[in-house]
Amino acid sequence: MMGFSHAATGALAGVAVAAPLTAATGVPPTPVSLLAWAALGAGAALVPDLDHPSSTVTRSQGPVTDLLSRGVRALSLAVYRRTRTPADNSGGEHRHLVHTPAFAIAVGAAAALACHLSWWASAVTVWFLSFLALRALVRRMTWGWVRTTLGSWAGAAVAAFGATALFLTVWGDGSPGWGIGLLVASGMVVHSLGDALTSSGVPLAWPVKINGRRWAMLGAPRWMRFRTGTWPEWVVQAGSLVGTVALGYVLIT
Repeated sequence: MMGFSHAATGALAGVAVAAPLTAATGVPPTPVSLLAWAALGAGAALVPDLDHPSSTVTRSQGPVTDLLSRGVRALSLAVYRRTRTPADNSGGEHRHLVHTPAFAIAVGAAAALACHLSWWASAVTVWFLSFLALRALVRRMTWGWVRTTLGSWAGAAVAAFGATALFLTVWGDGSPGWGIGLLVASGMVVHSLGDALTSSGVPLAWPVKINGRRWAMLGAPRWMRFRTGTWPEWVVQAGSLVGTVALGYVLIT
């Protein structure tokens, strides 16, 4: 799916995990705090596309995310070559390692540990995810001044600083590490599930072999799949955004 679609589904995932996160802090959710969690979920849902050289996330911060993308693609290809079977014959980069639930859980655990040990790691992670979310979501806004302001690098960076301060303030003196890790893993898994609805599928079962293939491209039943950019994807976008607002309303009422 496209970047905006992944961000929309990730926003829904972010609000969905807000209930256990706010329960852990003892602070009831507010519309503003839910916006922060939705932003983090949206940003996390864009991360797997670092394995594509021209994706929204790869182009978001110029040479920084471009270099990160190169590293992710090299890692994906290396793991593919080490773990493939004779029946596997795909490329090994896009929609491979970074699109697996196993990798999402590993990244989420690593983020949780890093953020638990370091407040600065929490701040950097939250800022980065918020920045990605803003860059992806505002492109579809009809208000030109909003799109121009937040769609720019500087505007998104400043707004992401605000989201970071809000998120860390809500957590107070408690460690947000496990919460950030949960958001990262959830967003990345939602991304993979979204791509599983498209024609190509993703290696959801890796590293388990399916019919002799460790990198078998799996997904929804064929009749449910669609091509990227077609009308079913617009339905997914709209449903995710409506679901985000509806679930947020339920949590604060």
